[in-house]
Amino acid sequence: MNYLIWNIMDANTRPKINPTMIFYHGTHAFFERFEDSFRGSNTAWDNTVHGFFFADKRENALLFGDTIITANLEVKNPLDLRLHSIFNDESQASIIWNMLTCEKIDNNTALKLIKDEISLGEIHDMYGSLHSIGAHEMMLEAGYDGIISDLGDEQIEYVVFQAMQITLLSIDREKFRGYTR
Repeated sequence: MNYLIWNIMDANTRPKINPTMIFYHGTHAFFERFEDSFRGSNTAWDNTVHGFFFADKRENALLFGDTIITANLEVKNPLDLRLHSIFNDESQASIIWNMLTCEKIDNNTALKLIKDEISLGEIHDMYGSLHSIGAHEMMLEAGYDGIISDLGDEQIEYVVFQAMQITLLSIDREKFRGYTR
């Protein structure tokens, strides 16, 4: 089940994440709380520059480690980086175009350019640009506090930018084989 709340009456409504829903974080590390200084330290993926990653299914979190942390997330203004949203959500097109080109233009023009200029063969490069430190700083400046993105197989991952957005509910170390930090 994914925990996005949508208002289908208004196509320009931004997705929201329900702060009372349970999310899961998988890790190989042994820790008691999230700390901003350890952001991205569990994997070598480029997108970890953005923050702490969660899944809405326990089995998806297990892909990233055998310790499962259960939490609530406080994300009020997520940027939707799922592929269909990049090419269809006009409300965020300007910031995406700016991250890709360093050019500031209006949302309508930006969405047209994204559709016209980015081909399927360039998707990997596009995500590389979106997962840079510079792009992350632009997201923060624009008021975003998290990301919704594709985990794969039509599954969603949720990213919070800061540790203070996480309310830790439990830690399951039943199969812990990781490392202590």
